[in-house]
Amino acid sequence: MTDDYLEKITISIPGTDTGLAYRLVSLLEKLGERKSHGLEFAGSDRSYYPRLAIDFPSARSAVRADFLLSSGDVVPLAVENTTGGERKSPHSYQRVEMETIARRFAVAGMKIIEIDHLGLNLPWFEPGIHPHILRLRETMKTRCLFHRYPTGEPWDFILPGTPDEIASPQAVDYGRVRRPKFELVSFDQASKPLIQIDLGVNAKYETYAGLFPEALSDPAFRNLWIYLENPHPVDICLVVNENSEGDWSGFFNGCRL
Repeated sequence: MTDDYLEKITISIPGTDTGLAYRLVSLLEKLGERKSHGLEFAGSDRSYYPRLAIDFPSARSAVRADFLLSSGDVVPLAVENTTGGERKSPHSYQRVEMETIARRFAVAGMKIIEIDHLGLNLPWFEPGIHPHILRLRETMKTRCLFHRYPTGEPWDFILPGTPDEIASPQAVDYGRVRRPKFELVSFDQASKPLIQIDLGVNAKYETYAGLFPEALSDPAFRNLWIYLENPHPVDICLVVNENSEGDWSGFFNGCRL
């Protein structure tokens, strides 16, 4: 067993907008347990690490992700635009108030069943991977199940796993359900960082796409990106998908760093 593994990843958003924090946590609370000012998501197996959480601390002044190691050390990651440039998204969408999202879900009888992954899109306009993500790769690749995306896109994924699996490159059973995953994206579409919360719901694509004409629709993947109204210099998205009993962790077989 490894002596030091990635125990928890927390995305912290300043708690200046108490309405956003309260309504988002209330919408998602069946997926986990309230902790401090936020929510810790339940994993598909209690022995899996890292655990994932969203927090809204009143003392935090900037959006940040904290990577907590079992040793107690914390590796911080600023969720900000470090490119020195500005780039507007080529996609058309409007932000939606959390209260509106919750009301439309309720009226349509739409329920959130699961979270597949939590993620960060960090702006990067140069060739290759965002340097902060590269540093995380080197720091975390022996401390978690860190994977490159199999088809070559700059979308890194950390799959949840046991400490024994983390310690041994041969021990991972990719046939098991592993949720929630964590995604790190080098993002060249816009200069605003993005927090994505990828959810499965009890409805078909045609239903939820019709509920949110303001959102960014992706019919090829049958998902919907709902951008939340928020006062921070980041986008926060609920990525809505048709719920599936299966898992796609097997897609990453052979891609562990």
